[in-house]
Amino acid sequence: MPDWGRTLIRSFGIANWLLGLTGAWFLIVTQRRVHARHLWPNSYDAGAYCFLVTINALFVLAILLTGYWLILIRRRGVVFSNYVFSGEILFWVLSIAVELALGMSGNATAVSVGTSLAAMEGVGNMGIAPQILTAYPLIALIALNLARRHLDHKSSWDALQPSQR
Repeated sequence: MPDWGRTLIRSFGIANWLLGLTGAWFLIVTQRRVHARHLWPNSYDAGAYCFLVTINALFVLAILLTGYWLILIRRRGVVFSNYVFSGEILFWVLSIAVELALGMSGNATAVSVGTSLAAMEGVGNMGIAPQILTAYPLIALIALNLARRHLDHKSSWDALQPSQR
């Protein structure tokens, strides 16, 4: 009988790859469309867009790496997933808080930067948009840590199953 912890971890590894590849595709398609249309009405839009795309590309690369480790049932995949998914949630919450704080400040430059960040949020965060829209980081954090605790108690990390010997 297959171990539910190993099956769950491998399933999330496959889901990481699917969401990572989808996010990468969204980033590439959006990049082409944004640069073809030159959507930079405000002075800080280009910088805000590049910042968001860079952060999203790093998250997409990290989720692909963790997906690989999860498919191989490596403990470091679950540990690194904790960092990646917590970072994504924190990034999403902090970016909204910063945009609001800058947008409501009395400084004209800060308002312009906040407006640019908010305006570019939709097109700049396309790499992690599928994850945020489905609450995947939160679901994965809970499920992977439950499976990790199960495998820790069984001491079956990286162990070959009887059918693989």
